[in-house]
Amino acid sequence: MAVFLTVLKILGILLLVVLAAALLVFILVLFVPFRYSFSGRVDDPEGSSEVLHLDPKRDISLAGEIRWLAGILQIRAAYDGTGQLKATAFGFPLPVSRLLHRGKKTKEKKPEKPQEPKEEKSLEDRIEGILKRIEKLYARIDDALRVLGTDYGIRAKEKAVSRLLILLEKTLPAKWGLTGVLGLGEPARSAQVYAVQGYLYPVTAGHVALGTDFDLFRYDLQGAARGSVRIFPFVYTGLCLILDRDVRRLLRRLRRGPASHKKGNGTGNGHRFGKTTSA
Repeated sequence: MAVFLTVLKILGILLLVVLAAALLVFILVLFVPFRYSFSGRVDDPEGSSEVLHLDPKRDISLAGEIRWLAGILQIRAAYDGTGQLKATAFGFPLPVSRLLHRGKKTKEKKPEKPQEPKEEKSLEDRIEGILKRIEKLYARIDDALRVLGTDYGIRAKEKAVSRLLILLEKTLPAKWGLTGVLGLGEPARSAQVYAVQGYLYPVTAGHVALGTDFDLFRYDLQGAARGSVRIFPFVYTGLCLILDRDVRRLLRRLRRGPASHKKGNGTGNGHRFGKTTSA
């Protein structure tokens, strides 16, 4: 009996340790931020009189990195003509590229099933089908606009927009910048680069510094962004919206779709545009 109780005690301790470890990992995932950084560069120092004169494999380079928990989990991606994806966990490389290539190979090896010959539809039937799909889409959009105009629809829309704006503010990069030279081929168009910067100055001040080339198409640009994302705001926003009575009512009503309407408005064709006749 004593041995049995000792075994139960050990199992209980192990279970508590596993639960505590799982809870710790859950808390870390929720509250420890995922730090990201992205950068890109377009090398076009000379420009050209042609609009599409860049070679993506030679002139464009991109890089991105995601780090979590002081770099314990790290994912890097780069494009310099050939895409590269590298990931490490606890300092050990993860075979991400190998898994992706293996998935492509298995997809390619799948034998194609013989396709049964499809029955050819007449032009009148095709037009009829297109008009019916347009009618259904129109009914969906009209119903959604009417539902969003109701009292509970307006309240749900305001709550969703406010929550999503807060979430967007917490997700956008804390530091970002764009510099270089952007030429649009002629003086009138190229001058718009400065005009757009002037309109967006309250947002881009201290982040964007672009010159222009008044004669050539030139895309000599460098940009970078860095920020952090926590999982908890996404979970909290989702719970707030799901538990809100107006949002739930709106989602149920939109999922139900428009009420059944009379077909063809007396024409017997199933859509509002009248029956099609072949020429």
